[in-house]
Amino acid sequence: MEVQTVDEQDVSLPQVLLYLGVVGLFLAVVTLPVLFSVSYVRVLKTVLLVLILGMVGRLLLYSVFAFVSCQEPPAVPESTDLPLVSVVIPAYNEAEVLPDTIAACRALDYPAERLEVVLCYEADCDDETPAICERAAAEHPEFVAVERDEAGGGKAAAANYGVEHATGEVIASIDADHQFEPDAVRRAVRWFHAEPETACVKGRCYGRNPTDSIVALHATVDRHINEKVDIYPREVFSGFTIFGGGQAFFRSTVFETYGGFDEDILIEDVDMSARMHRDGERIRLDPGIVTYEEQPTTVSAWWNQRKRWARGWMQVSVRHFKALVAGTRPSLTTKFDAAQTFAYSLIPAFLVAGFPIPLIDLLSTRVTAYIPGSQMLWWSLGLFPALTAAFVFVQDYRDGLSHHPREYLAAITLGPYMLVNTLVYVVAFIDEFVLDRDAVYVTTTRAEDGDD
Repeated sequence: MEVQTVDEQDVSLPQVLLYLGVVGLFLAVVTLPVLFSVSYVRVLKTVLLVLILGMVGRLLLYSVFAFVSCQEPPAVPESTDLPLVSVVIPAYNEAEVLPDTIAACRALDYPAERLEVVLCYEADCDDETPAICERAAAEHPEFVAVERDEAGGGKAAAANYGVEHATGEVIASIDADHQFEPDAVRRAVRWFHAEPETACVKGRCYGRNPTDSIVALHATVDRHINEKVDIYPREVFSGFTIFGGGQAFFRSTVFETYGGFDEDILIEDVDMSARMHRDGERIRLDPGIVTYEEQPTTVSAWWNQRKRWARGWMQVSVRHFKALVAGTRPSLTTKFDAAQTFAYSLIPAFLVAGFPIPLIDLLSTRVTAYIPGSQMLWWSLGLFPALTAAFVFVQDYRDGLSHHPREYLAAITLGPYMLVNTLVYVVAFIDEFVLDRDAVYVTTTRAEDGDD
């Protein structure tokens, strides 16, 4: 897979016109019948409202499950030998964040002699990343610096290369901008010791830079909702647990079984999750295992990251829907949760059909959906983002986690942010299914890089 930076993502006028043309054609097909049939308007509004209510209702239900406190993993008896843990950190132009990540690894509450940190840096880095990795390896015996001198592949290829040099019984894969809480590794090891059937443990990625920009602020709140409301509840009701995000812990046998992450897909973590569920493997989610991560600070960095995630989810959905839903190993709950998760990775792209509705209402007699009280429901949808964020804030306050005051304000303006996120899904859908563009892994620009 080709790898590019945000700076290499040129947006040309012909390209913009192409996307607008595809969207315009879709809207014309969907909305032209409005001119000839009032019933069609009601059907269109009803379908859109049902789809949106399905998404909202799903997350609100998950929000309720999220209030269930996470289990405390049983302590490992003092007489037990702790396993060797290898922390694999792929790094490409990560000089701005890597020192903090290295410092967090050194501060872990885990015996240094039972810890190995594999810093896998790309040979074509054009910042101080190689020097930082080599210096850490020279100064601290638990660190190993590995140079990957191969073209392309993205994070999956770098992570696989790092895993090849890992010797631990437990392998932690984290992004270069993630800093562990001191107890993170020990807590994950406690789960592996208590549950021999558990193949993977995934914690919570917690945004740490909400004050860097308006973009970073809203992305941080969005990430909190995703991690606490969308991902964690799956553990509570034994659903389609996934380790999407920048950190996860694995038994080393997982990589022997699956041959590593798939290097031809944009979200290799969710792809691996689907493969593991297909085979009935246990993925445990524990939000008590925390790493702090950096969110994109510019529109271009945010757009490219979210588009990669959106398109990656579409790839995983097409690839694994049938195998998971029709498979014999996943439970019925997992199958149902996976089916709706895959469906809602595609549906947001079609919600663009609702964009002309306000204009339609202005130019013609207002027509309501077939659902009773539909007008009130449309208005109430505007409260949903703030309500979901409030659930997260209340839960985190209960659990002793704090948020910057600006995050509470951002929850109020999260609605427009989510509308823009819908456009991300539209572009990703066009790239994947209409234009069939080659997938390109676009690296995330760091805050200190200052690219706009």
